[in-house]
Amino acid sequence: MHDGFEVVTLASADGLEASFAPRVGMTCCSLRDRGVELLGERFGLAAYASCGLSTGLSLMHPWTNRLSSWRYTAGGTTVRLPVSPLLHTDRWGLPVNGVQSKGHDWHVEDSGADACSAWLEATLAFERPEQLALFPFPHRVHLRIELRGRALSLETRVEATGRVPVPVCFGYRVYVRRDPVACAVVLPRRRQLVTDERMLPTGAAEPRGGRAFQLERGDVRELFALGDGGRVAVMGTGRRLTLEPLAGFPFAQVCTYPEEPHATLEAMTAEPDALSHDTYPVATAARPYHAALRIAVDDAFEPAAVAA
Repeated sequence: MHDGFEVVTLASADGLEASFAPRVGMTCCSLRDRGVELLGERFGLAAYASCGLSTGLSLMHPWTNRLSSWRYTAGGTTVRLPVSPLLHTDRWGLPVNGVQSKGHDWHVEDSGADACSAWLEATLAFERPEQLALFPFPHRVHLRIELRGRALSLETRVEATGRVPVPVCFGYRVYVRRDPVACAVVLPRRRQLVTDERMLPTGAAEPRGGRAFQLERGDVRELFALGDGGRVAVMGTGRRLTLEPLAGFPFAQVCTYPEEPHATLEAMTAEPDALSHDTYPVATAARPYHAALRIAVDDAFEPAAVAA
C-alpha cells in the first residue's frame, strides 16, 4: 500500500525498486535506488487521485502539458471541452495533463520476475462516454514496464479501437528529487522551442549546444526537440538519473523552480498544444503508435565537475 492505494512493486537484482498504482493512472509513486528515493512525491497519490496534482512518474494522456484553450480541432473534429471531474486546470485556467484515469480504468494483465528482470503489463481502454466527450477518439493503451539492472523501461503502444485515427499527444512527466548538496541538469544538443509565459510554443526555434545547468546558480525552463540519441540527466553527489527516449518521443521539457525540491522532466510524443495545430502523429488499428522510454540510474561524479 502507498498513501492508502494498492501498488505493484517491481525489484531488480541490482537494488532498483519501482512501485506503481494501477488505480491512480498507473503512476509510479516510488523509484528507489539501493534504498534511496529518487522521485518527488509532491502532494502524493491522494492529491493526484482527487485533484489531478501529478506526482512521481506519471503518464499524461491523451495529451501532455496544457492546451491553449477549451476548444480544439483535431483530425477535422472540433471539441468544446465541458467542465468535467476528469479534467484539471493550470494557473491560467487552461486544461492540463490530459484526461485523468480513475479507479479501475487500468487493467493489470501480467506481472512477474525472473533472475534478470521484473515486469508489469497493463491496458487502458479509452472508450467510456465521459472520456470520449473530452477526446472523441476511441483507443487502447498498452503499457509494458520492465526493471532490469538499474534501469526502468516503459514501452507504450496506442491503437485505435474504431475507424477514426487517434491523435498521439501523450507524454511522461518525472519529478526527480534534487540533491540538497549539489545538483545539475544536463541537456543534450537540441533545438530549443521558443515559448510564451505559459510554456506554449510560439513557432520559433533556436539551436542549442549541450550544457550542464548548476541548479544552485539558477533554474531551467526549456522545451526542446531532441535529436537522435538525445537524453536528459539530473546529477547529484554520486548518483545520476538519465531520461532516455528510445523511440517515439521527439520532444522533451525541463522545468525547475527554486521553491520546489525536485526537477521536472517530460518526454513527449508531440509538442504542447499539438491538438490545436494538427501537429502530431496518429495511431490506427492497423498501425499502432509505439514509444519507448528508459530511465537509468548510475554512479556519477559530482555536478560541480561538469562544465556549465
